[in-house]
Amino acid sequence: MRARIAHLWAEHRLALMAFVIALCALGFFGFKSLAATIYWMDPAHQDQPLAGWMTPRYVANSYQLPPEVLGPALFLVKDETPRRISLDAIAKEQDLTLDALQARIDAAAAAWRESQDK
Repeated sequence: MRARIAHLWAEHRLALMAFVIALCALGFFGFKSLAATIYWMDPAHQDQPLAGWMTPRYVANSYQLPPEVLGPALFLVKDETPRRISLDAIAKEQDLTLDALQARIDAAAAAWRESQDK
């Protein structure tokens, strides 16, 4: 095995390096995908009550809502909202409580799910 790798290194160095880099990328992205799938499949992470630290992306994953449904519920304007804004910041900006945001998200999620069932 060692001789085979030495031969590949001597004769096909670029191809071997490209293969190792591709293998590392496959491992990294495969692990991230598997970890995210396991995390979001857990019922404890689905439809979680809102907390101030959450981001719109986290809420979208938890409630399985597309951005075009969640954005209006959180008063988000595309291309004008900071990428990693928290729900606390959104609530403060709109002069709302997290309970009011929770009600808006619950209503948006119910409407979205009803439209998908038809």
